[in-house]
Amino acid sequence: MNALNTDQAERLRRLDALADGFRARARELDDAAAFPAENFAELREAGLLALTAPAAFGGDDMWWGHNYRDYYEILRRLGRIDSSTGQLLQVHSHALGIVSRLATPEQQRILLPDIVAEGKLLASVGSEAKPTGKLADIARSELEEHEDGWHLTCNKFFASLAPGADELLIWTAIPGAGPYQDRAIIAMVPRTAPEVTLIDQWDVLGMRATVSWSVKIEDYVVPPERLIGAPGAWTSSDPRTFTLAFAASHMGAAEAALDFATDWVRERPELAGSEYTRVSLGTMSSALYAAQSALTATALLWEEGRFDEAELASIRTLHLAKHVALDNSQRAFEICGARSTFRTYELERIYRDVRVFTLHSRDEQYMQQVGQAMIDREFHGKGYAGASTFPAKAPTPNA
Repeated sequence: MNALNTDQAERLRRLDALADGFRARARELDDAAAFPAENFAELREAGLLALTAPAAFGGDDMWWGHNYRDYYEILRRLGRIDSSTGQLLQVHSHALGIVSRLATPEQQRILLPDIVAEGKLLASVGSEAKPTGKLADIARSELEEHEDGWHLTCNKFFASLAPGADELLIWTAIPGAGPYQDRAIIAMVPRTAPEVTLIDQWDVLGMRATVSWSVKIEDYVVPPERLIGAPGAWTSSDPRTFTLAFAASHMGAAEAALDFATDWVRERPELAGSEYTRVSLGTMSSALYAAQSALTATALLWEEGRFDEAELASIRTLHLAKHVALDNSQRAFEICGARSTFRTYELERIYRDVRVFTLHSRDEQYMQQVGQAMIDREFHGKGYAGASTFPAKAPTPNA
């Protein structure tokens, strides 16, 4: 963060002021797998729900132009405080950022003033891979055109934030020939619409307060102002991805594990006097520093508009972040010992959350993309397998 950026310093101050309350509520929310409504009420009051909205509508203009580093710093800081709340703010901020940049000027005038002024929450709902399914690659939902407009019927899964959202951004497509990503469009559906059913299947090891329920929509007629983006616009017209935000969140969790271990050791002279303990803490800190440095350098690439290069660097940074989060949360137990496994302490939840959250992407799939880019001497940031878009084609090695 630029030391002269007083707006960002104030945002971080307001976020840090919420930390104690978020941490105090985390255990209860985890036990109940409940949406952190009080956390988001406080984020709303602190003015932190319009990060990715345009300044013209009262937002902070993040995740766009020259304002990537501040955005990822906020996600990293919140991930350090509470991983589930951080992931939900990421989901909302990405959804708001997509509406802000893909909507037409008229749609912006209709939709954004109320979203920003009222602090409405948006969920981005795309996955059609069933929790019990054997294959993630399944047929995807498409709109149907009738005389009265476009009708939406779909079943979506892993819809983080959906139970607490005001609006659901449903990733779908118009019918026709050609790849799905070229026909993809977003339908903005009120969560309380009678055609919407939320299904709680979220009984999982960690990240329980993300309330990643399933969503079923039956024959919702989408008003024209609620169809966001031209077909294929997310792939063809918007360079942004979600990759580096996940890296920032994982780094926050890695910091939380290191904070816990350091505080634990500081209060126990017999551990503080151990050379093994000091080496372990130093190793954890050094690995985290490397990942944080990669995050800053990669965010700068986004700000410079070097988009393909930035996404390739984002994949590498995500790899580093996942491994440092997994390693730090495990090493913390080795340092602190059996007593730290009691649920009285937050390390047990940090560990479970890290294990679940880092499964969001398959590391080997992303590393295959990096290796392929090295062989091909080129890389395209949209449409590769495992990306924030649907793959344009299966990767094939050079002849």
